[in-house]
Amino acid sequence: MIEKAKQKSNRMKWDLADINRLPYENNTFNGVTCILSIHHFGDLFVPFQEVFRVIDEGRFVIFTSSPEQMNTYWLKEYFPQAIEVSAKQMPDITTVSNTLQAVGFDIIGHETILIQPDLQDFFLYSGKYEPRIYLDETVRAGISTFTNLATKEEIEHGCTKLKRDIETKKINEVVTKYSSVQGDYLFLIVKKKK
Repeated sequence: MIEKAKQKSNRMKWDLADINRLPYENNTFNGVTCILSIHHFGDLFVPFQEVFRVIDEGRFVIFTSSPEQMNTYWLKEYFPQAIEVSAKQMPDITTVSNTLQAVGFDIIGHETILIQPDLQDFFLYSGKYEPRIYLDETVRAGISTFTNLATKEEIEHGCTKLKRDIETKKINEVVTKYSSVQGDYLFLIVKKKK
């Protein structure tokens, strides 16, 4: 991922570091973003403590999905075990918020978002409006739910069913069935207490 990021921009410095022991001085950064990764942290306290340490007076913005949101993805119709396991690994927002506050952050707010039809990046729910992309093995290879959590059999079965539903247009019923007011993802915005 770092190599791909370097190809996108040479104006940024890209570092690979352990979130539990960031190699930066205290108060180094004006802000920190964390995009679709807190579910990989295990315990949240130490990573959030490290962000608190290296951030100055800016904001810490987390982009994530809640277990409740994930369980309303229409992908669950086709890859139920993988989505269930994926949802279970996501920390719930109450736990995230409480941990951030315990570390010393003030919660500014959170905002749910809906995936838009013109999305150009690939992550788990990026095919919300273009279900056919999940049939592409190269797209699935870049999505950890498929590469790390789904079995080969579940992917084969799910893709066969998805392909059939796209061809018969049943996919529209499935998408409607999983419609939710909870949003697809969310931003959580915090800042250091003064």
